[in-house]
Amino acid sequence: MKKKVLIVDNNRMMVRLLSAFLQQEGYTIASAEDGLAALDQLESFRPDVMLVDLIMPQINGEKLCRIIRRIPEYDSLFLVIISAIAAEEKIDFLSFGANACIAKGPARIMYAHLAQVLEHWENKDTDLLGRKIFGEENLFERAITKELLATKKHLEVTLNNIDEGLLELNAEGQVIFANPAAYRLLELPEERVLSAFFPDLFAEQFRPLISGLLVGQAEGRVEIGEDVPVIMHDRYLLLKFVSFFDQGQMFIIVMMQNITRRKLAELDLMNHKANLEEMVQDRTAALEEVNVELEEALCKVKTLSGLLPICAACKKIRDDKGYWNQIELFIRDHSFAEFSHGICPDCARKLYPDLDLFDEE
Repeated sequence: MKKKVLIVDNNRMMVRLLSAFLQQEGYTIASAEDGLAALDQLESFRPDVMLVDLIMPQINGEKLCRIIRRIPEYDSLFLVIISAIAAEEKIDFLSFGANACIAKGPARIMYAHLAQVLEHWENKDTDLLGRKIFGEENLFERAITKELLATKKHLEVTLNNIDEGLLELNAEGQVIFANPAAYRLLELPEERVLSAFFPDLFAEQFRPLISGLLVGQAEGRVEIGEDVPVIMHDRYLLLKFVSFFDQGQMFIIVMMQNITRRKLAELDLMNHKANLEEMVQDRTAALEEVNVELEEALCKVKTLSGLLPICAACKKIRDDKGYWNQIELFIRDHSFAEFSHGICPDCARKLYPDLDLFDEE
C-alpha cells in the first residue's frame, strides 16, 4: 500500500517540485497552501508524512505542528519541516513537534536530503534526524530575511505579553492567529481555537450577534460588549473588530478586552443609585404622609398664646387690628370653643335683687 504525503506550502512551484519527486518514489500526494487548509485537508486525507513550510499565511508551520502534536490520533504522523530560513534562524524544530528539518535549496540537493530523511523514517531509524538540519551547510544568510525575522520576533514578543486578547480571522471567520491572552480569556487550548469558526467559541446566545457582525463586516471598525453584554466564563468582554484587505483578501483583527471589573462597578453604581432613589421616594412619601397628618391636626387645633391685651373693666380683648372684641367672641374666633350663655348666682343677685332665684345655702 502506497504511503501518503501531505505537502503544506504556499509556494506553488515548491509544491510541484516536491510532488513530482515523491510521486516518482511511489508516494500518494496531496497538498495544502497553508496551515488552515492543511487542517481542513486532514478531514479527508490521512497522511503518513507531512512536509511543512514554516513561513505561511493563515496558520504558519510551527503552529500547525503544535496543533497536530496535541491531537492523539496523529501521534504517529511523521512531520518534516522544509524551510528557506534555516540560514537566518536556528530552527528548534523538535520543540514544536517536528521530527526532521530540511533546508530549502537547489532541487537536486533538496531531493537527496528528502530521500535520506524518508529512508531513515521507513527504517524506523530516526534518532539522527533530530540532531541537525539537512542542507543548512549549503545556505548563505540573506540580510533582508534576517531583518524581517527580527521584526517578526519583536512583534511576537509584544503580542505574547499584552493583556488584551488578539485574534486574526480570515474572511470566513476562521481563527488563523491568537495570542496567549486570547487563549486565557477563551479558556481553550490552541488546537481548539485555531481554524475554529470564531462565533462557535462563544455561548449559543451570543453566536447570532457575532456572526451577524462578521457577515456584514466591511473595512473599518465595530465593537460590541458595552451596550449589549458579551459574557464568557463569568467575564464581561469588549470585542473590537477591525477589518482590512491584503492582496485582495479580507482579514479581521479581533481585540478582546476583559471589562468585568468596570462593568461590575457600573452595576454596583446603578444598584446604589436605584436604592437611593427608592429610599428618597420612601422618605418623600413618609414626609408627605406626616405633613398630611400635621395639616389635619392643625385644622383641628387652634391655640391661644402670648400676651392678650384685655380691658380691666369690661374684659374686652383687643385683636391684632386694634379692635376690641367681647372675650367670648375672641375666644370663639381663635379656638374651637363654643359658648352657651347663662348667669352665675352672684350676678343674678346683683342684677335681680328683688327676685329670690337661688336658695340660701
